[in-house]
Amino acid sequence: MWVYDAHSLRLLAANEAALDRYGYAQHELHSLSFLDLLQPDELAPFQEQVTEPLPQRALERHGRHKNRQGELIEVQTQTREIELAGKRAHMVLVRDLAEKQMFEERETFSAVLSATSDAIISTDIEGTIRMFNLGAERIFRRTSASMLGENVELLLPERYRAAHRQHRRRFAESGTPRRMMGLGLVKGLRSDGQELDLEGSISQLLVHRQQRLMVSLRDVTERVQAHQELQQSKALLSDLNSKLLSQEKLLVKRLSQVLHDQLGQTMTAIRMVHETIMASQRGAYPAAIERMERQLGALINQAIRQIRQVLMDLRPPLLEEQGLAAALDNELRNRALTNPLIDISIHVGPETALLRWPGEVEYVAFMIVREAFENALRHSGAAAVSVRLSGRAMALHLEVADNGAGFAEDGGQAKGHLGILGMHERAHAVGAKVSIDSSASQGTRVHFDWEPAA
Repeated sequence: MWVYDAHSLRLLAANEAALDRYGYAQHELHSLSFLDLLQPDELAPFQEQVTEPLPQRALERHGRHKNRQGELIEVQTQTREIELAGKRAHMVLVRDLAEKQMFEERETFSAVLSATSDAIISTDIEGTIRMFNLGAERIFRRTSASMLGENVELLLPERYRAAHRQHRRRFAESGTPRRMMGLGLVKGLRSDGQELDLEGSISQLLVHRQQRLMVSLRDVTERVQAHQELQQSKALLSDLNSKLLSQEKLLVKRLSQVLHDQLGQTMTAIRMVHETIMASQRGAYPAAIERMERQLGALINQAIRQIRQVLMDLRPPLLEEQGLAAALDNELRNRALTNPLIDISIHVGPETALLRWPGEVEYVAFMIVREAFENALRHSGAAAVSVRLSGRAMALHLEVADNGAGFAEDGGQAKGHLGILGMHERAHAVGAKVSIDSSASQGTRVHFDWEPAA
């Protein structure tokens, strides 16, 4: 509050708040005019207005005053006309808008802190808690009243407290304004002794010229537990896939042995006996019986061919003896014979043709190519299908490409397709990846990549 003479504009009185905010001493009042508080561009308008009588109600103005150091202060004033010691005077009540704004911002900040579900904790550089919001009360199940003045290490499991003190001091001395806490996750301790997984960041700032550390924490315990359970499930699924793959190879090998060593040989023996009977009794049977004999011979030969085809499907020819490149070449040659209208090709560099990879990797790669090839022949309407094989000793890359209809990424052929799902599962079992690039009318490319981590 200022009081000045309405005629001379000399300052007559001021309260302590005015003197303190503007930087003047009480004994300096007699030498000051109210004009000394105004900035130059406001002097003329003020002098014009001050000569007019003030209305009965307070006159309100917004403007800027200057303090003793010449710094500007955004103010709102209310001026009333009074009588002081027989003189006509004006009493000016001044509100510092900067302080009002700071107060409103503090109120807003306080409301935000109360509304957020995250824990917001402020400490001094020694770790003494100065603020503990409602989010912190909820997460740690401790009241603000019980935590103010306590050390922040109380909120950590005991095994982390010593290290945390060192980290806190180093951060306070670093001058870094903000950083994440830990490696993205930190441990907390609830009042009932339960440990929490928290995402956190720490900042430092000045509050009333004192260094403060501000910690923001989010409870992600349930998310971390769900992630751990998911990883365990993935590990179990991967182990199951590996076991299923091994069992599949073992079952295929046993079936192949039974078909080749038992059923195949039995059918060969039947054909030999049948041919012997036919040779020894040629001309002895009526024509109808001989015709049936010839039909029986044809059926025996057909059965033997079917057994050989099943053997080829179950046990890829040449895969174990000569490797993936030779087995794929043989597979595609056979496919070309049965699909003469489709341009089928394989591309293998000479440096790749003699390479060998782990048996289970070669087997999976071969089966994925077979599945991709079958999909292209059945569903794409492609006129050309190609296979490209490349790699090195500890890396294998395969591509099966067709120029068929393809499908959109969100199309039904991709979602839930058991063949595609099977390719992914097979690849995952040996630590490989399968990716599929396709779009409507643009064809499809299936990529198989195996490269074990170093």
